[in-house]
Amino acid sequence: MPKGYLIGMVKITNQDDFTANYGAKVESAFAPFGGKFIVRTGTTSHHEGRHCDRYVIVEFPSLEQATQAIESPAYQAIKPHRVNNSDIDYGSFMLLQGV
Repeated sequence: MPKGYLIGMVKITNQDDFTANYGAKVESAFAPFGGKFIVRTGTTSHHEGRHCDRYVIVEFPSLEQATQAIESPAYQAIKPHRVNNSDIDYGSFMLLQGV
């Protein structure tokens, strides 16, 4: 079964609230669904397109589990801290199915 991936590219507007109320809690929200952070950085070698403050890739056992993770009550409780403390029109947040 192909794995599922969450890709996040975030332009943060309020670092303190984003970090305390989203960044510090998101890993535990995804863990019950097998979510494993494989990239979580602001350090890049940027070549094209928009540059964001934070880049994240989370691997899940399947796309279905990735979907369940972002729809879970634990994630929904912290999601407003990502949305309200970042420029969601600038960044990107998506789920992809692996090969």
